[in-house]
Amino acid sequence: LMGMLMMQIAQFKREYAVRVQVVGIENWPEELPLLDADGRLSDAVQAGKLQELIEFSTAPWPRDPAAQATLAERAREAIATNQFDAVLLVYPDFSRRLRERIGLDSDGPTSGDANEVVDGDADGPIEQEKAIGLDSELQTKKTGGHPASGLQTVTNLARDRSQTAQSRLAQVLDQWREQWVAQQLARAGLSPKLVEPLQVQSTDTAPPKVRRAMLWSKILPFVMLVWALTGAFYPAIDLCAGEKERGTLETLLSSPARRQEIVWGKLATITVFSIGTALLNLLSMHVTAGIVVKQMVAHGAPGAAEALGPMPFHALGWLVVLLVPMAAFFSALALAVAALARSTKEGQYYLMPLLLVTLPLVALPMIPDLELNLGTSLVPVAGAVFLVRSLIEGRFAEAAMHFLPVLGVTALCCWTSIRWAIRQFESEAVMFRESERWNLRLWVHHLWRDRGDTATPAEAVLCGVIILVFMFFAQMLAGPSINSWTAIVQSTVAVQLGVILAPALLMAIMLTRSLRRALRIEVPRAEHLVLSLLLGVALHPLYRILGTQIAKVFPIGEDTQLALQFFERTVMEQPLWACAGLLALLPAVCEELTFRGFIFGGLAAHGRTARAIAVSALLFGFTHNLLPQSIAAVCMGLVLGVVAWRTGSVLCTMIVHGLNNLLTVTIAWYSTRDAEIPMALQWALRPGEQGWEYQPAWVLGAAALAALVAIRLYSSRRPAPPLSQPATGAEVS
Repeated sequence: LMGMLMMQIAQFKREYAVRVQVVGIENWPEELPLLDADGRLSDAVQAGKLQELIEFSTAPWPRDPAAQATLAERAREAIATNQFDAVLLVYPDFSRRLRERIGLDSDGPTSGDANEVVDGDADGPIEQEKAIGLDSELQTKKTGGHPASGLQTVTNLARDRSQTAQSRLAQVLDQWREQWVAQQLARAGLSPKLVEPLQVQSTDTAPPKVRRAMLWSKILPFVMLVWALTGAFYPAIDLCAGEKERGTLETLLSSPARRQEIVWGKLATITVFSIGTALLNLLSMHVTAGIVVKQMVAHGAPGAAEALGPMPFHALGWLVVLLVPMAAFFSALALAVAALARSTKEGQYYLMPLLLVTLPLVALPMIPDLELNLGTSLVPVAGAVFLVRSLIEGRFAEAAMHFLPVLGVTALCCWTSIRWAIRQFESEAVMFRESERWNLRLWVHHLWRDRGDTATPAEAVLCGVIILVFMFFAQMLAGPSINSWTAIVQSTVAVQLGVILAPALLMAIMLTRSLRRALRIEVPRAEHLVLSLLLGVALHPLYRILGTQIAKVFPIGEDTQLALQFFERTVMEQPLWACAGLLALLPAVCEELTFRGFIFGGLAAHGRTARAIAVSALLFGFTHNLLPQSIAAVCMGLVLGVVAWRTGSVLCTMIVHGLNNLLTVTIAWYSTRDAEIPMALQWALRPGEQGWEYQPAWVLGAAALAALVAIRLYSSRRPAPPLSQPATGAEVS
C-alpha cells in the first residue's frame, strides 16, 4: 500500500519553470550575451534542459540614483509578492570588473565573491543576496555600495521555488563562465583546453550485483528488525496480559510445569511469530522490488532499474542468519515488558517506549561514515547489523575478524533478556498485579505511611532517571558558555550539587525514615578503610590503561578533542588544591552518596545485590558526557558497587573514588608543567609522550595488589544490610 501510494503521488511530480528577472541586461558583455533577442538563453550558454526550466524577463538599469539605491529592496518585494522567484542584478560596471579580474585592464585584478549572504527584514521571510563572481574566490569585497563582481542575485530561501531558481541560475552562470573563459583564451591565441588540461576517466570495479547489495544492505536490516520487534511484541502481550484478562494464566501457573519451562514455551511461540513476520515482509519487499524494476525497464528507465535492481537473493540468506538471534532477543525483551502489563490495553502502551529505545541501535548502521570495527561490533544490535552488512557486500575477511565480538555481545543480550523474562514470571508481584483506580491523595499517603529505612527499587530507579533527565538539559543549557575557569567551577558545582546530589537527598528525606541508612552513611570497620585505601591506589594504573584502550576503540571527534584540550588547559592553570577539590573530592562525595548510597541501597532490597551493582553502575556511567568516559565509569561503578556491598558503607566507596580522581588530577597537573618526577616515585612513574605514566613493573604490581585486596574484601565479614521494610514504632524510637 505504501508503494502504491508513493507511485500515485509520483505521477504528480513535475519540474516547473521558475521566473527570473534580469535587471540591467544591457550591461552584459556584448561579445558573449546571456540572453538572445527573444529573452531566452543564448545558444552560447549551452544550457540544455535549463532552457525550458527558466523563464526570463528583463528590465533596464534605472538611471535615477535613488531608484538604484532601493533596487535590491524592490527585488525583495517582487519575490515576496510572488512576481519572480529570483532577481539577477547586472551592475553597470560588470563588464569592466570582469576584465579587471583577469588583468585585461590596467587597474589590475579585483577580488570578488560568489557566496555573500545578506539577511532580509526581521519581520519577513529570509531573503538572500548573492554576489556571483566568475572565479572560485570565497571572500567578499564590496565597493561603491554594490558587490565587487558587479553581479548579484536576490532570492528567498524560505521558498522552494526560489531555492530552485537560485540553483538553476547558478548552473546557467557556470555554463556562461566556461564559454567566456574559452573565448578569452582563444582571443589571446591560447587553447581553451588549458582550463581543463586533465580529464580523468573513472572506473568502478564493483560489479552491479555488489552495488545493488550495498544499497539493500542499508535498508533491509532496518526494515527487518523493526518488523521482528513489532511481530514479537503483540503475541507477547496476548500471551501475558491477554491470559490475565481471560483468566487462563492462573491455571497455567498452577500446572506441574516450572516457571522457567513456561517462559521457554512462550518464548519459542513469540520467536516463531517474530521470525515469520519479518520473513513475510522481506519476501513481500523482494517481490515488490522485482515488479518495480520490471516496470522501470518497461517505461524506459534502465539506468534507475540497474542502480536499484532486484533484491539480491543471497542477501536474504544472510538476513535470516541475523534474524534468528535478534528475534530471540526481541522476543525475550517483549515478553519481559509485556509481563508488567495488567491488561492488553496497558501492554500496547509499552510498545512505543520499547521502539524508541531500540530504533537508535537499529538505525545506527545507516549512518554513512560508520562501518564495522571493534567499537561498533561491541554495540548491541547495531554490531550484528554491521556484520550482516559486511557479509551481504562480500567483505568476508572483515566479517570474520569481528565475528566473535558480535557473537559474544549478541549472546549476552539474549541471555540477559531471557533471564529477565524468567525473573518476571517468577515474581508473584509482577504476574498478579491488579488494575486499580489511582488516587493522588491516597498515593501520597501511602508513600508517607509505608516509608522504610531505605528507598524501594522503584524509587531508586526513579532517582536515576530524574538525574539523567536533568543532566541532559544541563548539558544543553551549558553548551559553549563554559569558556573560563569561573564558568567551569559554576557548572561543575551546579551539576554535582544540584543535579546529582539534590534529587537523592530530597527523595531520601521525603521517602525514607532514616537519612543515614538511606544514604548508607555507616561507620566502616578499620580493616575496610585500609583495604579501600589500598584498592584506590592499586586501581588507578589499571583504570588509566582501560581508559586509553577504550579511547582507541571509540575515538572522539576533533571538535570534542579541541574542547577537552581547552578544558584541560584552563583547569590545569589553577592551583592544585583547587583542581583537586573541584574535580576529585566534590564528585567523589556527591556521586557516591547518590549512586552507591541512595540508589544502591534501594536496589539492594530483598538481597538483590547483583541488580544493585549493575544498575547503579550503568546509571553512574550514563551521567558522564563522552562515550569513552561512560564505558570506563561503568567499569569503575561495578568495582565500587562490590565495595559498597561488602563494606556496607558509602564512605569506603568515597575513598576509592576520591583516590582515583585525585591521582588522575595530580598526575595531569604536574605533567602539564613538565615537572620532574620525584626520586621517591620513580619506581612507579616515568616520563612519557603525554606526560607522566606508570612503570610497567608497577602496573603488574598494582594489578596483583588489587586482586589480593579484592579477595580479602570479598572474604571479609559483611555487615548486616539496613532495613528496607517499614519500621515499627519501637524501631523508630
